[in-house]
Amino acid sequence: MKHLILVLFLILTAISCNKTDEIPLLLPSAAEPSAKLFNDRGIEYFYQGKYTDALISFTQANVVDSTAGEIHFNLGLMQHLKGNENKAKNLFQQAKYFADENIKILESKLLKKYLGL
Repeated sequence: MKHLILVLFLILTAISCNKTDEIPLLLPSAAEPSAKLFNDRGIEYFYQGKYTDALISFTQANVVDSTAGEIHFNLGLMQHLKGNENKAKNLFQQAKYFADENIKILESKLLKKYLGL
């Protein structure tokens, strides 16, 4: 019984390590319409706890518009939640590059953590 409790504790600890208070970002109203549609769908999936579906939608948005910092940020957030730190770091680098002075991206604690800022 003690071993079972220890295993459950370790699993819950590992799962909670990738939690964050950060949330996905909306695209500006002037963004490419289909990119906005996929991004909005990804945000809906995020709030439903369907992280894989959110990742797919954000990836579709990125195919349509690969220059939106918000999409790269959202992809980085999903990779962080999945525990893919290297992918998350690369995506947060892209988010910063394409941030276009978006304070929500540039001041993100998660982005700063990954980029060592």
